[in-house]
Amino acid sequence: GDEVLVAASKVMMDSARPNDEVGRYGGEEFAVLLPGTTLLQAKLIAERIRKRISNMNVEVEGQKIDVTASFGVACYPSPDVEAMSDLLKTADKALYEAKETGRNKVVTA
Repeated sequence: GDEVLVAASKVMMDSARPNDEVGRYGGEEFAVLLPGTTLLQAKLIAERIRKRISNMNVEVEGQKIDVTASFGVACYPSPDVEAMSDLLKTADKALYEAKETGRNKVVTA
């Protein structure tokens, strides 16, 4: 598990622009903040990262581990996000929708 998290975080960090922020947000969850990005742009970035993570080669003790990633994307400001405090909450709801509807996908709020 740890090796997968390290490999996935490297993909996210390598995909980030200089003003983006990538951080761990729980056990196996990460938050990627994309300042100055529209919801559509953020969805495209999340999809690109999702594909890169899915294509990773992670090997542990001689066994290849298939990795998938689910993303919840939200934008501030938007109709559902009136305050910055709502941003992570809204993205988290979209993430759980992605997980509950099949995983390895991007869902926008």
